[in-house]
Amino acid sequence: MAHKGTHRFVPQLPQPHSPEAERGLLGAAMLCPDVLRQAKVPVEAFYDTRHATLWQVLRQMHEAGEVIDSVTLVERLRRARLLRQAGDMAYVASLPDHCPSPANAPHYAAVIRERYAQRLLARTCVEALESLRNGSANSVWSALRGALDSLEGWRARQGEDPARMYAPGELASLEIPPDMWLVGDGEIVRGELAVMAGPGSVGKSLAAVMLAVCGARGDGRWMGRLIRRRFKTMIIQAENGAVRLKHEFAAIRRNHPELELDDWIRISDPPEGGIPFHRAAFRSWVRDQVHAWQPDLVVLDPWSQIAVEDASKDVVDKLVEIRSCFPADRPPALLIVAHTKKPRPEDVHRGRSLVYLVSGTIALTNCARCVYMLLPWSDDPGDDRVYFACPKLNNAEMYPPSVWRRRFGTFWVPDPETDPRDWGQSDENSREAITLEDLEEAFGEDAELRSGELVKRLRKVSGAAESTCWRAIGEDGYLRHRLLRTAHGRLRLRDPREQGPQTAPGAADGGRRRV
Repeated sequence: MAHKGTHRFVPQLPQPHSPEAERGLLGAAMLCPDVLRQAKVPVEAFYDTRHATLWQVLRQMHEAGEVIDSVTLVERLRRARLLRQAGDMAYVASLPDHCPSPANAPHYAAVIRERYAQRLLARTCVEALESLRNGSANSVWSALRGALDSLEGWRARQGEDPARMYAPGELASLEIPPDMWLVGDGEIVRGELAVMAGPGSVGKSLAAVMLAVCGARGDGRWMGRLIRRRFKTMIIQAENGAVRLKHEFAAIRRNHPELELDDWIRISDPPEGGIPFHRAAFRSWVRDQVHAWQPDLVVLDPWSQIAVEDASKDVVDKLVEIRSCFPADRPPALLIVAHTKKPRPEDVHRGRSLVYLVSGTIALTNCARCVYMLLPWSDDPGDDRVYFACPKLNNAEMYPPSVWRRRFGTFWVPDPETDPRDWGQSDENSREAITLEDLEEAFGEDAELRSGELVKRLRKVSGAAESTCWRAIGEDGYLRHRLLRTAHGRLRLRDPREQGPQTAPGAADGGRRRV
């Protein structure tokens, strides 16, 4: 007959347990006492109270440095007057026979922890149902959610040490599994956090999708960074609805019909309530998705929909909640898409100081191994150039920034004609390099032009660099007072007799869209 403990739950419910795994782990500990240090199994996880008593006494003996075998264990139990509670002498002596090999101990420990978690979950559900007799549905749900969170926390802690200690020699000879590295020189790595930040409308979500496409392709480069191998990407995002996503992936299919994406990319529509990792039900859903699909990279877009508060503790707590959804033995890489603060005109950040542009506390970038920055080259909505930099890279040497042309539904294009060293410069030496005559000549016989087309013509007639042309006609450019934006988003020359704003009548806000 089974020896039932005092901490049983509801008698009429089945109590998941494995007598074979419990006996096997005890036998393994008697054959190889190191099992007591390696197996992270609490005493209360044993269903049979005999086994719980034996496990507790074995741990005490191991901590005291005592020799462990069937003889010394029986003697210790007899002295503590626990032999009858642990069964009897014959039962204790038989335990090593239930373990074919101490190498099986991790499996036994995992089974015991899993059965214990199932019993805890059963008790939580039954207690919640019984409390409905005396409490409201909301109070019961709140208690149930708290109990589930506690259970998740317990499961996340089992079997893992907070950190591993290395000797210098171990580190010198450490071999990194080649499948851990996904992108660049240790930039996007399985089990580690990377951040991609930039202001709104710079193209962060587009860049994240094309990163997933590069992973599906398995070779080439993303933003100039080497794709190490083929990998699966799961994007959980709250930025774009199904209509926008349809247009984006239809464009990718048109531009790259040779790519097979369905087996390599998953992307969500916006979840209700943002990206609510604070909800146990949402974490459970994410955990199920990750378990079923086993992605190599998980992208969360944006961070502002995850962390309500910007305090350092909130950031760390959110990262713990997120990582609790990933398997401990093979966690995916995590890329978080974040917004940047609104820059002040007098502040021009370069190099490592770019990380201070990320919205909120510095805790997020402090936790990341790699930080990417995407910044618009100018304020003009028609300028598709993006300044790309990596201001933080813990795993390798940092590399110079570059300039890219933003694209929709295809890979971004490098811009070799724009010098990234000109980022943030006012170009005082060439401020008046483009004249009104150049502007009039660029329009020629055309009444209206798109911003990009006007810049091309200005470069041709004036010989100035593209950056100089954009600065001349940009929102704060010295020639902007001679231009009006039409209702169609194009630019036209302003008649000297016209006064007022730089947006033509009828254009309203529509004149500020991308052209």
